[in-house]
Amino acid sequence: MIFSNAPLIESEKERNLCTKFFAGYFFNEFTAGYAKRIVQFNRYIQEVSGRDDLALQSLNVSFDTHAYLCHERLRSKLSDVLISDPARQVFLFIETKYLSNWTYAADVAKGLERLDKVFDAEKKPHLADARQHYFLLTSRRKEEAADRPVRHYTPVSTTSFVPTAPVAAEAIAGDGAAPAAKDAFTSLLYWEDLAQMCDRSEVRQYMEARLKLCVSSSRNQHKAGYFLPGA
Repeated sequence: MIFSNAPLIESEKERNLCTKFFAGYFFNEFTAGYAKRIVQFNRYIQEVSGRDDLALQSLNVSFDTHAYLCHERLRSKLSDVLISDPARQVFLFIETKYLSNWTYAADVAKGLERLDKVFDAEKKPHLADARQHYFLLTSRRKEEAADRPVRHYTPVSTTSFVPTAPVAAEAIAGDGAAPAAKDAFTSLLYWEDLAQMCDRSEVRQYMEARLKLCVSSSRNQHKAGYFLPGA
């Protein structure tokens, strides 16, 4: 069974959760409620991004998509999950985080920089009308444990799971100049929100059990009760 909550040996890698959840159910056109989930997902994307031009109709899903497929000189990974509607030229790039923390510098800034190269209208005129957006998928309970308000997160090079004191906008630097402020990154998706869109209780229960580990396991697989049966 894909969504079993019985004691078992299971990988705690983000790739395992992504494959099971997205391919095994959420974006699987052979599972009941698929059309309804797409409608809900489109509504969710519009709410998070503030854009109404990213709706998906006939979508394709790819995991661990590398940049060389889109740009001849890029060799790094482009996206953990790429959701696209080629006919409408809509591309949603999702950096996924499960047990691991994320940083703006590594997981957002570098990803946006790669997309700027891929969608360079001057060098790639056939993509001039393409609509694309970059998201980061994480756990809401992890941010709640860190006591960091979601919409007030300021990009810094520290992990999102470590609470840091916000810097006041009117703070004055030593030379009398105000420090340069970066725009807050708000395109955050949450596993918990996606799980709520699932009709099947087995899927919701599976996700609930796995997401508890975002706070309790500290990325130590041997602290997870399900990992060592009978331990």
